Amino acid sequence: MRSMIASARFAAIAALVRNPVVIRRARGPFVSALGVGLSLALAGCATSKAPETHAALTIAPPVEAPQDGDWWRAAGDPLLANLIERGLAADNDLACRAARLREQEETDASASRRLSGKVRALVGKDEAPERDAARMAWAYAYAQARADRATEVALAYVQVRRLQQILMLRTERLDQFRDNAVIAEFRRQAGLVTAIDGGLGNSMAGVADTDVAATRARYDEARGRLSALTGMTDTDLLTALGDKADIPTFAAPASPPSEARGASLHRADLLALRSRLEASLAHEKVTQEQLDAAIGAPEDPATPQALRDALQKLAKAEEGARAEIASTRVALAAFDKREAALAETAAQAKRAVTDARSAYRAGFGDFATLYVTEAAALAAEEARVGLKADRAATVIRLHKQEGFGWSAADLDPPVGTATCD
Repeated sequence: MRSMIASARFAAIAALVRNPVVIRRARGPFVSALGVGLSLALAGCATSKAPETHAALTIAPPVEAPQDGDWWRAAGDPLLANLIERGLAADNDLACRAARLREQEETDASASRRLSGKVRALVGKDEAPERDAARMAWAYAYAQARADRATEVALAYVQVRRLQQILMLRTERLDQFRDNAVIAEFRRQAGLVTAIDGGLGNSMAGVADTDVAATRARYDEARGRLSALTGMTDTDLLTALGDKADIPTFAAPASPPSEARGASLHRADLLALRSRLEASLAHEKVTQEQLDAAIGAPEDPATPQALRDALQKLAKAEEGARAEIASTRVALAAFDKREAALAETAAQAKRAVTDARSAYRAGFGDFATLYVTEAAALAAEEARVGLKADRAATVIRLHKQEGFGWSAADLDPPVGTATCD
């Protein structure tokens, strides 16, 4: 009898140790563990059928959740950090996920209490490992949803900055085109050129004005999306954005260590998948011994199909994650060469504009040359803006692909007030 009580106590405490979330939330964890263990032991003495106890399954070694995975806090852009925090707080779906997670935990705890003692013995099985794995899948899914939301806000912010800067460039160029038209008119009145120059100058200004209007509409639309994501009014967002319109230059996350196959497992979506598979296998009454044997020999014909499918699904997801990361890093490496080449092109175009404008005003150049050089300079500057924005967006995506954007605290999210269906 004493050995049964001791074994029951050990099993209950071990179950808690395997589930850090439960330990963190439990009140008087050892008292609860001993209580559960005692009830199991007494049930075993009172009935002829002992409960079937299953230990938690582990497909792979445990992965330590990052303590602070919020990459945007150290990205060097305080406005971005503020916008992301606002976006996370304003996400009703994220709040509902947290509420459902807490509700599921309370339901599981209630079920565990109902299946204690004699009732658990009569049922003849312990569903705690399955419930614990399913609950962790929910928790990791919440963490991934948080990382997704942060990425969405960050990408929207970069798009706003891109259009804001292009709008500034095109507005500046419109002013230059209008100035060219005025100069052409002065020269026509002086009998130096025909009215063609003035007409061409006015036509250029009209086209540029239409282009500026279209860009402003796109900027307003992108800003409206960012306002909706962050819960800010358009006026407050405009004030926060200011007039400088700098596109942030983010540092890429450090390359993963040489054992890169395990690096992708820090992604919350992969951890959620792993937990779902563990819950499914626990439901099928798979033992850790069977699971270890299948991991060691996945092609063994004796391996149950359910085990083989689960391991293949996880391996495929991890392989896809590693390929995605590798592809993004290759793209990121190409930005540096392209940026250097564009910087030189933009500098040459700028010098050509200066020379063409001086020559035209002095009467040595023609208007067509001035127009071509100015259009080329604008295209080069816009290309540089686009490249810088594309690089920033790529770094943002890489942060999520590498598994940043969530922390250990997200596995136990606070529950606030949210309107949920």
